[in-house]
Amino acid sequence: MSNQSESIPSRRGFLKTAMTSAAATAGAVAGTADAAQQCAVTGGDILGPFYRPNAAMSAASIIQLVKPEEKGNHIVLTGRVLRPDCKTPVVNAIVDVWQANAEGMYDIKTPDEVIAPANYYMRGQARTNDKGEFTLKTIVPGKYRIPPGLENFEKFEGYLRPAHIHLTVTHPVYLPLTTQLYFSGDPQIAKDPWAKHSKNMVKMNKDQGTFEIVLGNTPPHKS
Repeated sequence: MSNQSESIPSRRGFLKTAMTSAAATAGAVAGTADAAQQCAVTGGDILGPFYRPNAAMSAASIIQLVKPEEKGNHIVLTGRVLRPDCKTPVVNAIVDVWQANAEGMYDIKTPDEVIAPANYYMRGQARTNDKGEFTLKTIVPGKYRIPPGLENFEKFEGYLRPAHIHLTVTHPVYLPLTTQLYFSGDPQIAKDPWAKHSKNMVKMNKDQGTFEIVLGNTPPHKS
């Protein structure tokens, strides 16, 4: 009898331990699934008609787009470029950035305008550091309306674009990325044909902002 009575708690303890272990495993699996859902390669965006190659490459991982006396709200953005696992930094990725000034004007007035790289303004490149980071010292870009007669953008004439910063990211191991950064809380985002689909939002805290770029290593599937 004593042996039987001792075995009952033992069995109960085993069942309790097994159920606890199963619940813990289920929780771990659910956590992994949630992490996988949250981890996503950064989406692309239009290049736009005002891109120009061969912007100056910074010697450090800092892109100084504007001079101290430049009109506008000066900000410092820190970007981090990551592998597809969303946690491992990509070192020596080349980040190429360009944007409009506070009045929504680029350094060229039309897409056909020829300008020497020595005369570029608000354009620059840098390589990410050993943490996958780079710093962008600039101003909040001004909003502008898409002008009439802009090739391939005729149907969007008059649309007011939200504040945005263009960038491309390249690295020998990963797929090249062309995208745009937008600023959280900009009411124009919901009305913009491109921004409303984007998740590339800069989170600002006063004049400081952060964002992450996740590169892909396989082409996206076409639906």
